[in-house]
Amino acid sequence: MKLKLSTFEKILAAVIAFLMLAIMCVTIVTLATQKGKPGKNLRDADPDPTPREIENLNKRLDDKIAAYTGLETIRAVTAPDEKNGDETGTVVVITPWLAYPEGDTVFYEELARKRTVISSIFTNYFSTSTKVQLLSTTEDKIKADILEQINEQMSLGKISAIYFTDYIFLE
Repeated sequence: MKLKLSTFEKILAAVIAFLMLAIMCVTIVTLATQKGKPGKNLRDADPDPTPREIENLNKRLDDKIAAYTGLETIRAVTAPDEKNGDETGTVVVITPWLAYPEGDTVFYEELARKRTVISSIFTNYFSTSTKVQLLSTTEDKIKADILEQINEQMSLGKISAIYFTDYIFLE
């Protein structure tokens, strides 16, 4: 049994083949001329707050720290950026953990009580900025801004640092 293709199907098959060939050629040329940078938007993840990583951080720091990981994964939507064609915003997924003085159980309890307030600080920060603004701001600046806002809400102590295990934009 011989399969007969209509003229439309032949043209469609030719267009698809041409597009695939064009994509492959552009990819090869871009990588060969080294203008393409695979993984250019990847970031080095902060260390997970495992006991070993905390110990390594404590060796480099004067004050011993502990990790508050009760915030878990936070999802927020960035502000829309119609100028760059982003009408709804971009989903950003972060998994932060907070460094606080080791052995400060009273402050740990305050962190646990104010977990929703802290999560809303992260959500509000990311939802008031566009993806372009966030990508053009250094991660250290973002962490410093959020750290300041969180410490304003604390009364029994201060967090010393913020680390992101995950910091990903979903498109």
